[in-house]
Amino acid sequence: MQFIPNDKELAMLEKILKYHPDEYAVVRLTDTMLHKAIIDASAPIRTVLSEIVDYENMVQGSDGKVLAEASVITDKVMLVQSSFYRPETKKGDPRLWVYGLKKFIHSGDMIFITVHEGKMVVIPLTDEGFNLQLISDFFGHEEEDEIKAELISLLSGIAKKPVLSVAPDRTKSFAKDVGETFEKVLGILPNSNKVADFKSKIELKAKREGSTTSDTLFSMVPDWKNSYISSSNEMIRRFGYSSKKYLDFIDLFVTVSNKTNNQGLSLEVDEENNLLHQLYEDSSGKKIVTCSWKLNEIKERLFNKHPETVWVVAEEKIINGKIHFHYKKAVYTRAPIFSSFLLLVSQGIITYDWRGRVKKDGTGYKDKGHCFRIKPKFRHLLFAETETIQLDEADEGTPSLNEQALLTFGK
Repeated sequence: MQFIPNDKELAMLEKILKYHPDEYAVVRLTDTMLHKAIIDASAPIRTVLSEIVDYENMVQGSDGKVLAEASVITDKVMLVQSSFYRPETKKGDPRLWVYGLKKFIHSGDMIFITVHEGKMVVIPLTDEGFNLQLISDFFGHEEEDEIKAELISLLSGIAKKPVLSVAPDRTKSFAKDVGETFEKVLGILPNSNKVADFKSKIELKAKREGSTTSDTLFSMVPDWKNSYISSSNEMIRRFGYSSKKYLDFIDLFVTVSNKTNNQGLSLEVDEENNLLHQLYEDSSGKKIVTCSWKLNEIKERLFNKHPETVWVVAEEKIINGKIHFHYKKAVYTRAPIFSSFLLLVSQGIITYDWRGRVKKDGTGYKDKGHCFRIKPKFRHLLFAETETIQLDEADEGTPSLNEQALLTFGK
């Protein structure tokens, strides 16, 4: 990704997305852009503007130029003219401009671009004129979600007392026990479905209090048919290391991010070609693409898995010598923003984990799900809405777990 927001700009971006959880692009203005009054309509910009501008079928030159009204939000909301065109020179690279932009933006400043009610909206991410109240009023507020309220009520019933673990007699509980116990008490079978758990709308995640591990967003292998590496099996054998636990096995339990790891692997977003690449860098510094994911397929998986999510935290307790989990706190997230997903991959905040092993001859393959992950403290950057919920503060009148389960899961 070409434009990376700094911490202050990222904070402003987060505030905007709370009221407008939709796709967006960001651009950092340069002297050349301001002097020539042109902004290159890169792939992320074209994606955002696709519902109002058809660059692909646009005629080059002045005859194909599209003029449209746009909104600019600073310390006031201004209606201005904007233009979208493909010049006759340089292969007709798509461009746009917002008239009067030079009046309220400087070289080095970043702008936020999105579409609302059929118009382009531009918001400068600068200290001067950033007005959250105006932004809130302009985009409007979301109504309370009935399914969310129903689920929170159900979870509040669970929070009233600790729950016996699915493996209560272990000398040490496994990380998966807290999630499997949670699914059991809700009557949900363990799954790796590509859609959300609760009424196909809300995904449920559970982990132990104090855990420092990243959250799994979803499992997804690369597009092997269009990759240099042909399978997860081959990936582990090529880039793995001798297993310390299993004789004659090769392990590959590593995190891949925007920076090259010990295996020489890194991630790179290629929006122009609609791909996320995993690169391998050899000792000479040469990089090759080992495998790729199609961005549209990643987006579909993210949106299907996390339209809304409740991330539950449980305290582990030993009661009468047996392991219990007290599910007492949750974080609700809603509306993932794919533009943010790509930005966070580029910043190393969203990573990809290889988690598997195989024998040297290619047999005995096993994996724990190769997946995209995010640190919990950065969830708010991916989702338009994040809300902390104290489940153990439920009213005494909350229906019992059994009553709620019959009402909810019996439907």
